[in-house]
Amino acid sequence: MYPSWEAFYRSDLQGLWGLVVVPALFLLVRPWRRPRRAGADPRAAGFVCAWATLFTLETIADPLAILRLGAPLIPFVLLGDFRVFLLVLRVAEPERPLVGTIARAASWTMVVPVIAWTAFRLASAMAGPFREEVLWLGYEIAFVALALWWRARRVPARRPIALHYLRAVLGYVAVYYALWGLADVLILAGFDAGWALRVLPNQLYYSFWVPVAWALFFSRRYASARSPVQARR
Repeated sequence: MYPSWEAFYRSDLQGLWGLVVVPALFLLVRPWRRPRRAGADPRAAGFVCAWATLFTLETIADPLAILRLGAPLIPFVLLGDFRVFLLVLRVAEPERPLVGTIARAASWTMVVPVIAWTAFRLASAMAGPFREEVLWLGYEIAFVALALWWRARRVPARRPIALHYLRAVLGYVAVYYALWGLADVLILAGFDAGWALRVLPNQLYYSFWVPVAWALFFSRRYASARSPVQARR
């Protein structure tokens, strides 16, 4: 038994094994699971399969790095956001050159860190030093706002074939960032239950994000009713 939820949260059971089992199983099973449909946009189907393999490996490497070094690594935090922007931008506009899409995804990845860090430094200068959790709370709030803006405005403005799919995955991302933010509010207020709540978005982020994004893309619900030829007209 663990003496507190914080102790459980910091344990290897939650921080490593509980996060890598599902991605590892997905990595083993996915090559044998051929999609039954062409996908939310057939032009992006091959990319989504390659994206899923690459970022499943990244998802497994992330908690292993944390276990070894004892703290979240900023490159992995940025990669976790980059995978979202890369997927959304590529599925929204699969006709664009991939190199350009990667560059745009990388640029958008830096928006929230810059906003959160700048706000944290200004607040610290004006009101005294704050705990590190305040920085992460600002990061989480900013990402929720950005994800919801993309979902409501930026993506629909491009009229992608896979609009409903893209709105679903952006909603998923907003949920796990919102749950992290709520958990950090509880932690900052001194409630140990905040650490228990943090387990849920961790699972959504590490264990299920890539498998869910892949499965939804090829699901019946989000299957495109238009062929690639129709999409170019």
